[in-house]
Parts: sequence; C-alpha cells; structure tokens
Amino acid sequence: MSERSGVRTPPDRPGTPAGEPLRLRLRRAAARLVRTRTQLVRFSEPLVSFTFDDVLETACTVGAPILEEAGARGTFYCAGHLHDGWTGPALASPDQVVALHRRGHEIGCHTYTHRAVSDLSREALAADLARNRAHFSGLAPDMALSNFAYPFNTTSLRAKRQLERSFATCRAGVPGVNAGRIDLGYLRAVELADGFADRAAIRAWIARAVRERGWLIFFSHGIAQVPEPWGCHPDLLRFAVAEAGTQGARIVPVAEAVRRAAGGTTAEPERAFLS
Repeated sequence: MSERSGVRTPPDRPGTPAGEPLRLRLRRAAARLVRTRTQLVRFSEPLVSFTFDDVLETACTVGAPILEEAGARGTFYCAGHLHDGWTGPALASPDQVVALHRRGHEIGCHTYTHRAVSDLSREALAADLARNRAHFSGLAPDMALSNFAYPFNTTSLRAKRQLERSFATCRAGVPGVNAGRIDLGYLRAVELADGFADRAAIRAWIARAVRERGWLIFFSHGIAQVPEPWGCHPDLLRFAVAEAGTQGARIVPVAEAVRRAAGGTTAEPERAFLS
C-alpha cells in the first residue's frame, strides 16, 4: 500500500505518480544518475539473483521451493512492520522468514515501516533501520541484514548516500544488467511480474547478462497461480530459473554476488560522477 496516498497500489513498482512535484522527481533522478559508490566488477561467470520484496507468504511457500529445486537460493527483502495493519495478500510469518534463513536464503532489509526513504529525515531513517535490524536479530541472532532494497523502488540522493554507508548494496528497480563499473548504491534490477515480463524478455535479459558477463537481478513479490499485479505465476519463475541454467549463468543470492565482486576496485562517495 502506498504510504503517501493510502491507496493499495503495487508496493514497489518504479514510476512517477501523476501530479508529483518537480522537486521530488528531481530527487529521484539525482539518485539514479549520480553514481555515488561505484565498483569495477569482473565476474568469472554471469550471475543471476532472484529477489522478493516485502515478503509475501507465497514467495516463501512457492517461490523459495522453485529455487531450491534448482539447487539455488534467493534474497528476500523484509520490512518488519508490514505485519501491523497490512490488508494485502498474506505475508510470510516470522517463523517462515526464519525457516528461509535456515535453508540458506538471504534476508535483506526493506526498512521497518516500508516508507519511502526520501520521506524520512536522517534521524528517522537511522532509527527505522536500527529497528528493523533489531526485529530480525530478535528472530534469529545470526540473521544479519547486509543488503537493502528501496521501498517503492524510490530514493533521494541524500537517503541513498546514508543507506550505502550501512549496507553492502542498495537495490532499485530501474531495469538493466550490473556490469563493468556498477553503482552499489543503486543496483539495476528487472521486474519479474506477469504484466511486465514474458519468456522472450526474460530470455533476452539473461542473454545480455551472459554476453556482458554481468550480474542480472530479478525482483518480484508473490508467486501464485493467480498472481497479484506485481507478482508472477510459478511457471514464469520456473522458466527464468531454468533459462539461467540453460544459458550458463549461476544463480546466487545478492550477498554471494557481492562476495564475488569483492575483487573489484571501489570508488567512495566523494568520487561520485554522473553516468
């Protein structure tokens, strides 16, 4: 649900709401265009990561097993407060999140309150992140949230710089393959949803990642026979997983891709440049 409008909308799809003030559009554009924490990556093989935002129950009960059947694991970006007053599709329970963690999937941070980070002051954002970390470490002490995904796939340059000091990476929702010199504070990702991706598009994105020996990140929400507008059918996820293997890409969680990229050279925020 959109925190600002109160209307239940696809929670993390990027876009420009009608009538959005120019200053907000400029903030979002600056976060996307100003590359603040770059790293030159040279992967030994193409990588694909499957990520799930919020996290809906079907991502745990349907999505995770599809990955596991292929011997793979995913990254699940969780917001602890979503369980309070949520009126959308069923969310994963705390026990289900812990079970994901125990089975080798990565749990990432999606803030605690699922508010747009550009709406929060520095102090409020820091407190929100600390609360989310405390929430999940309370479920499992070894559950470290080392990677972040922007709620609503939106941020400001100020919030981006604050977040990239706390996390190894921050994932957005602008489509692309992460290759060459990438922005760790604004990872590109391709939406895996029935209304926004078909098999031909998925095949083409994976082929591009293979060609560039880059890192392709898919993001979705629920995985169901009748998916919500921002989720996908199990068969589409199965196809994407199988296609990655067919084309010779390795499926890894975000944290594992970060580990494999660690040999690259990193430019700190003060050396930012325009893309």
